[in-house]
Amino acid sequence: MPRLELTDSELCVHLLWWEKLSALSGDVHVPLGQVRGATEDDGFGGSALGLRLPGTRIPGVLAAGTFINHGDRQFILTRRTLRTIVIELTNAKWTRLVIGVRDPHDVATRINAAVAHLHEGS
Repeated sequence: MPRLELTDSELCVHLLWWEKLSALSGDVHVPLGQVRGATEDDGFGGSALGLRLPGTRIPGVLAAGTFINHGDRQFILTRRTLRTIVIELTNAKWTRLVIGVRDPHDVATRINAAVAHLHEGS
């Protein structure tokens, strides 16, 4: 399962070796200033993935890598045993990160609090 880490300036998505292999990507690092917010999204499904470029998709089991849907570039790493959060980005390599986690409410709350804290300091 990907591990999300928040610092004062960055959101990091740390991937296990097999996740890096299936996503054809390394760990993902996004400046916190480019994060707009995060939401729980258990309804995120196969039709929202779009075209896989590059990565791995096993329908109903795993989606990992970069997917392009309606011109939006998304980094996706989720599998059927996890629940999904969607992290919206601005001026970044991807439009959004779609990440499978065990507790989406807690993770989304922590990300949104970090983003709010960053904007309070501006």
